[in-house]
Amino acid sequence: MDAIKAYKDTRQKLFDSAGVQPESIMVTTKGLAKNVHYLKIGQGKPLILIHGGGSHSSEWINILKPLAEQFQLYVVDRPGCGLSDAFDYRGVVMQESAVDFVRSFMDAVGLQQASFLGQSMGGYFSICFALQYPERVERLLLIGAPAGMNRWIPLPLRLLGASGLNKLLIKTVAKPSVKNLKNLHQQILVADMTNISDDYLLHGYYSQLLPGNAASFLSLLENVLTISGWKKDLYIGGQLHQLQVPVRFIWGDQDAFEKPESGLPKASAIPDYQFEVVENAGHGPWLDQPERCVHLIFSMLK
Repeated sequence: MDAIKAYKDTRQKLFDSAGVQPESIMVTTKGLAKNVHYLKIGQGKPLILIHGGGSHSSEWINILKPLAEQFQLYVVDRPGCGLSDAFDYRGVVMQESAVDFVRSFMDAVGLQQASFLGQSMGGYFSICFALQYPERVERLLLIGAPAGMNRWIPLPLRLLGASGLNKLLIKTVAKPSVKNLKNLHQQILVADMTNISDDYLLHGYYSQLLPGNAASFLSLLENVLTISGWKKDLYIGGQLHQLQVPVRFIWGDQDAFEKPESGLPKASAIPDYQFEVVENAGHGPWLDQPERCVHLIFSMLK
């Protein structure tokens, strides 16, 4: 089956199951990433959702319906992810490209200001943008440990960030499959795999098969990681005190990237911050505890 068709068909199944029917929109920007895909749904103040890692906009599926009741959601596929254009991160200045992407996307969809909900790498993009354009960020909500706040990275991702070795791995033991995606979720993303449906995993598998996505993800990891972890010059934990916007954290107690105990002292450097821990939740807290996370999002974005 054609990967794009399979991706859209399995996505529609998730939409139907969740009781949502977002618009699927492609917009052309003036940034480094030209053609960007996003889902749009809801009414109210704008809230931009930026997913993590090599994921895609559908990772938010289980909380879209309640969030859309209070916000107009712009659920974006980052460059090289989902249905957005493939993107080669090799040689790219990461922090600058992150800011360029968010700015150009907002300009393209006509948003002067919005709140943000960013996860992992999406958190990194959101923090970088808020540091440079605080006037365009109403509130910044970071769910799961943001990339760049901690230099330690789980071993599977460090190996995939090693040029040459990663290409061998992606053809062998790390080859895209439902089984490998399930293992990745179990090792890194969630606390309880019973919270992840087979339909969700199948859709995620097809996202890995979309044209250019695998190569884009490997180039991203090569840019930001070394075999020992997150690159020193991309660490943003020391810049958090410069954030001039309200920043809110929702952090799983079992986050595989960084535990709340070490994340909280860094977050407390931000002048206006709030930090909430979600029990029995991993790096994607809303995947484990959607109702708790929705409640926190509403209270934090008031």
